[in-house]
Amino acid sequence: MSARVLNPPAARARRVALVLSGIAVAFAFAFGFMIRRWYAMSTHGFIGTFDGEEEASVIFTMLGALVFLLVAMLLRIFASICELLWLERAWSNLPESMRRIGPIEKVEPIHIFGIAFIPVVAWFWKLALVRRVSSSLEEVRKEVPFRAAVPRRLGTTAVILGWFPPLNVYLAPFLWEMFARRIDVVCLEMAALQRPAE
Repeated sequence: MSARVLNPPAARARRVALVLSGIAVAFAFAFGFMIRRWYAMSTHGFIGTFDGEEEASVIFTMLGALVFLLVAMLLRIFASICELLWLERAWSNLPESMRRIGPIEKVEPIHIFGIAFIPVVAWFWKLALVRRVSSSLEEVRKEVPFRAAVPRRLGTTAVILGWFPPLNVYLAPFLWEMFARRIDVVCLEMAALQRPAE
């Protein structure tokens, strides 16, 4: 394999995704707290049996809980976009002959982002991208003998857990960070090994 200029890892996008995911967890906890408070307030009777002040308090508590949940979900959406930005950069460091998924001969950034916004299909698309990145890096190792481990199972687990709430908020983003950080180590080592040949 001829030496290629590798793009630096999208570390900023990875870090922004982690921060947004952490804030989303805080809002998800706030949602849980508000739901418990709403439940405690409403256990002694139906809303129709409350006086006006109590009824308003119960309704505002529920609305507050829903707002916290909405913010948590929006933060996770933005974090997922950052994860895609990181994934596109990792994908760009694969040899062109290995940038194929299914019937798409050469997956370009427009495919990575475009298909990621198709409901349901996006789940399997991200999984296919992650598995292809991992398997391709193992193939590259035959030509560029880097020592860093390629975390294939970690990436697959992170994507699959991302399909299930509440694991997609509380666990999957942090497994993704571990996966992305290790892939970045692989790419940096590959760049260091190829530098003398450039």
